[in-house]
Amino acid sequence: MTTEKEKLYQERLNRYMTVLDVGKPDKVPIRLNLSEFTAKYAGYTLQEVYYQLDKNFAAVDKLLADYDLDMVTTAPSLWWASHHDAVGARYLRFGGKELDPNMQFQYVEGEYMLAEDYDDFIADPTKWILNTYLPRIHEEFAEPGSYRANLALIKGVAAMVMQHGQSQQAGAKWAAEYGAPPAFTGITKAPFDTLGDTLRGLKGVMRDLHRIPDKVRSATEMLIPHNIFYGMATAGGDTQFPVFIPLHRGSFPFLNPKQWNEYYWPSLKAVIEGMWAQGKRTFFYAEGNWTPYLEQIAELPEKSILFHVDMTDMAKTKEVLGGKFCISGNVPNTLLSYGKPEEVREYCKRLIDEYAADGGFIVDASAVIQWDAKEENIRALIEAVREYGVY
Repeated sequence: MTTEKEKLYQERLNRYMTVLDVGKPDKVPIRLNLSEFTAKYAGYTLQEVYYQLDKNFAAVDKLLADYDLDMVTTAPSLWWASHHDAVGARYLRFGGKELDPNMQFQYVEGEYMLAEDYDDFIADPTKWILNTYLPRIHEEFAEPGSYRANLALIKGVAAMVMQHGQSQQAGAKWAAEYGAPPAFTGITKAPFDTLGDTLRGLKGVMRDLHRIPDKVRSATEMLIPHNIFYGMATAGGDTQFPVFIPLHRGSFPFLNPKQWNEYYWPSLKAVIEGMWAQGKRTFFYAEGNWTPYLEQIAELPEKSILFHVDMTDMAKTKEVLGGKFCISGNVPNTLLSYGKPEEVREYCKRLIDEYAADGGFIVDASAVIQWDAKEENIRALIEAVREYGVY
């Protein structure tokens, strides 16, 4: 006999699958990546959710019990701080350790890969990462091959297995007890972002585009099969839900259009098409402004992406991508943090009236919702979409 929660799960799943295929469901779906706001709402400090996995997932339990959301995005913390502490990570700082207990984590950007490393990285990335990269970014790997470094490898792998195992258990619980399907399964990156985020850093990769552009191109091309594999592997082979791809350096004006067309787009397009060939759709999380590139994005296979709008022009997005791809967004985070509930309601009503009439649309915040969002504004968003977003 089908339970009420199973019926709710199927109802929300059908709604989500319909819009992903650019169709018109029974109502406009709501997806909110509430992140650290979830910890505040559940009454936990950021230190607690960064360091205690049980509280990290318990925060989501409370959120799903209280809010009518169509899908689960993530727990409040992307990072398990204990995992990074176990290997002596130099690139992250956490609340309760280096920061105040309720301060959001900080990524310490640096040129952890040097310009002279390109040849070794391209020739054998795994060897280079093990022998050169890990010792630079983790204190415990400082002496490769030593007892301490070998033990750090064991600790790092064990922690990752523990986190993934508990994440899977939490996902199964959210589906069974709250009728909430996942918004995505798996994660990957644009090859240029792999290079420009945690390896060369923004300053380093921007210099490289002028000094050694051929090495940048070779590195991004080398990363294409890896990023396709990583997306499929982290999804556990699932092809029902999109793979999440947070897009960073491709936002205008990090790169000028010539650089974007030569160094960013070809490898990103290849990753998306490579996963689509295996039946895996991409959650194209377009952080920042992608308006100048909408025509190129429209070249992707129909329904192969879910395009998320942050600061990209909504009208232009609808004009160029509407009917071909599902679109999501773009309630401003500033409105959720500093606006009034009636302003949120009015914005959501206008968003639905102008962009959701034909289906293929999901209401969401422009970006990941932070600690400073107001509870009354989150409730106003949900209430407005449920009132106005019925087909």
